[in-house]
Amino acid sequence: MRIWVHSDLQLDEPAQAEAVLSTAVNDLLKLQISIDAVWCLGDAHCGTNEAALQSVAAINIAQLQRLQAPVYYVMGNHETDIRRAQGVSNFPLHDLVTDNPNWHMAALDEFYFCAEFNGYLVVFMGDHAAQDGSWWTSAGCINGDAYPHSPDSYNKLRRLISDYDGPVIIASHYAFPGGQRPSRLMERLLPLPENVRLHLHGHAHIGDLVWNKERPWQRENPITGHTQKQFNISALESLRSPGSHSALMELSSDGSVALHIRCHLEKKWLVHFQISKRIEDKQ
Repeated sequence: MRIWVHSDLQLDEPAQAEAVLSTAVNDLLKLQISIDAVWCLGDAHCGTNEAALQSVAAINIAQLQRLQAPVYYVMGNHETDIRRAQGVSNFPLHDLVTDNPNWHMAALDEFYFCAEFNGYLVVFMGDHAAQDGSWWTSAGCINGDAYPHSPDSYNKLRRLISDYDGPVIIASHYAFPGGQRPSRLMERLLPLPENVRLHLHGHAHIGDLVWNKERPWQRENPITGHTQKQFNISALESLRSPGSHSALMELSSDGSVALHIRCHLEKKWLVHFQISKRIEDKQ
């Protein structure tokens, strides 16, 4: 099973967004490989110009539709830009695809959703918000006084993961501690059960020397206190970070996972990770 994983298109100008996303999709189509699912790990747009963001949201839908695969989507911190700046509960892409049967995501006020892929349970986690605007999360922080998900909510998710009879992948906009620009809310899920194989995230744009200056080029990072690793698959945008990067992940029936990082501007593979049945056996 082959999955395209990307994050951080993070553009507010429709023409730029269409150019970057269409370049990536064109690159994938020219490879002439089947893609069974698309995972969009947040920051699909940014900014507060509502008309422009509606256009960027529509561009995301139209371009990803060309891959003829279901899309699994979580929100990142920039999906909350309008809420943060204007106090308006407007989340353009999430709102636009709520009733789209090809798009899968959590309800706006839920912090995760799950799906199964080739024997793996995948837990998707992203930013979330109350529809009435009373609270929202952004960059690992809770804003407002009515956040409904207590630490026990995260403990329940940990038990759900532990009880799953098979391997688990976590996919989020944010890293766990040990990774780049980690989220305090993600930390609530620790310690991870042993059946978690790996974690994929965006947010910390590779090559961004301003916001990701501590380890700007490091794709593979530890999860503090764990043997499992986390992988930074960002960023699709090409303004803050050189290149336009994403990952192609292959889930094999023998339990192995292959993760291939690609630059869509240079149209070449940059690095490959092979994760065997135990994460510490990575070759």
